[in-house]
Amino acid sequence: MRQQRSKKYRKAMVTYTLAFGFRPPYQVLVDGDLIYDAAKYKMNLVKSLESVVQSKIKPMITQCCIKSLYDRGDDAKEAIALAKTFERRRCNHLENPLSQAECLRNVVNVKGKNRHRYIVATQDQTVRGQFRNIPATPMIYINRSVMIMEPMSRATEEAKRRIDEEKLQAGLNNPRSRT
Repeated sequence: MRQQRSKKYRKAMVTYTLAFGFRPPYQVLVDGDLIYDAAKYKMNLVKSLESVVQSKIKPMITQCCIKSLYDRGDDAKEAIALAKTFERRRCNHLENPLSQAECLRNVVNVKGKNRHRYIVATQDQTVRGQFRNIPATPMIYINRSVMIMEPMSRATEEAKRRIDEEKLQAGLNNPRSRT
């Protein structure tokens, strides 16, 4: 990984850790398309994700995402084998499986927040666009066999600014701090 990119990713993860409470091992929620592309490019997916977030990770996949890999047929055998090694995140859509996009949205977006502190690794641009509106949701994707972390979204930067202002206001208005 290039040095500049590595430095940007390290700064971003420090921000997510300090402002939003992320902590290693980071929970990375992976979709089927990213696993399929990683298998196609012969990438070591876990190692690549760890190099991006620069710490240990816990790769997770939903039941709907695994089903979408099974729907691809025989050309996804490597991807299915890789997906089986990841921790399963129950999404409760087993009877009526949803699309990967809807399933990820239901799992991550809890009352407009990323309460479980997932890092979302997806190839779907529409999903990444929807997650940009949810504060504190880091996103990772593959671009020509290179793992990329998106820069912080406006919603994340705004939430971080609000948190910093609240901390500052609490420090100024705290009666114990005046003595």
